[in-house]
Amino acid sequence: MQHLIVQFTQVWDRSFIGTTVGQLAVAAIVFLVFILARRLFARVVIARLKFLTSRTKTEIDDEIVAALQQPLAFLFLIFGLSVVVQWITFNVETEDVLIKILKSLIAFTIFWTGFRLVDPISLYFDKFLKRVAGPVANEVRDYLLKALKIFLAGSGIVAVLAQWGINPWPYFAGIGVLSLPFAFAAKDTVSNLFGGIKLILVDQVFGVGDWIETRSIGHGTVESITLSTIKVRKFSKAILTVPNGIVANEPITNWTRMTNRRIKMDIGLTYGTTSDQFRKILDRIREFIADDDRVDHGVTEMVHMTGFNSSSVDINLYYFTKTTDWKEWRQIMEEHMLAFLGIIEEEGSAIAFPTRTIHVEGAAGEIK
Repeated sequence: MQHLIVQFTQVWDRSFIGTTVGQLAVAAIVFLVFILARRLFARVVIARLKFLTSRTKTEIDDEIVAALQQPLAFLFLIFGLSVVVQWITFNVETEDVLIKILKSLIAFTIFWTGFRLVDPISLYFDKFLKRVAGPVANEVRDYLLKALKIFLAGSGIVAVLAQWGINPWPYFAGIGVLSLPFAFAAKDTVSNLFGGIKLILVDQVFGVGDWIETRSIGHGTVESITLSTIKVRKFSKAILTVPNGIVANEPITNWTRMTNRRIKMDIGLTYGTTSDQFRKILDRIREFIADDDRVDHGVTEMVHMTGFNSSSVDINLYYFTKTTDWKEWRQIMEEHMLAFLGIIEEEGSAIAFPTRTIHVEGAAGEIK
């Protein structure tokens, strides 16, 4: 028995990587204790937090707790390693490696926590993005989240490599040079992306449902918008998909945002109409327009004789309706045209039509 104890003591005190087997056994026990504490923390503390957050109205706190669960549990392994490094004596090389591992794990945990918190915290900005980005809010959110996650992941890698004295920037510079051909190939995609940002986020030129007109599109109604393309429903009911980079470089008319719809027409009366008849017709047309509440009398409103044509004396009408609805505007236009015809007929005149009068020299009359 004594011999067995002596052998056990010899093994226990045997040196290995600058420490004894006994100290390594203690380190293993310490790790085991922190692993058990980690399981207890997950079962008690995290479970309690989940219970409390489940009783709130918002789901954001549930998402945050779920995101923090694994990083918080991972901290127990870091605490265990920290205790081992501080309490147990290793040789210089081993201790240096363990300290670098400890610092690397701390850096990794910090950026890992930030990476996992990106999604739940982004829910706070949804309303702001919807107000700013409108129809592409979800797409903008996805782009921003991906960019932020890539930044955090890259920063985490740099932070971990820095603990080992490795400078990653020369490697990144080499990757940047190799990526130039891909960047050149993707220049149209980048152009469309920035065109979408300019159109939708900066200038806010149009939205879904707007009737627009451009050189490349013609007339159509915007049906959907992304950061790279827009889809327009043509009046022929066909769908036209146009890259934002093209539309952003063209003049765009947004007919939906007009404040009024214009009525502009010329009425040609026969040359047999007398000046008194013209005065009465003009006065009655002006009075009719002035009495119509559907006409916006706060903007330009003109009814005048404007020219002597070959077959008619023209009256030009120029005014605006309050409505911008196309069907309602057409109905108002129709009612006004019928009313104008009635006024002209009641005053004894008539709408002119193209005629030609031939005068024969020496003839008693005229040949029409």
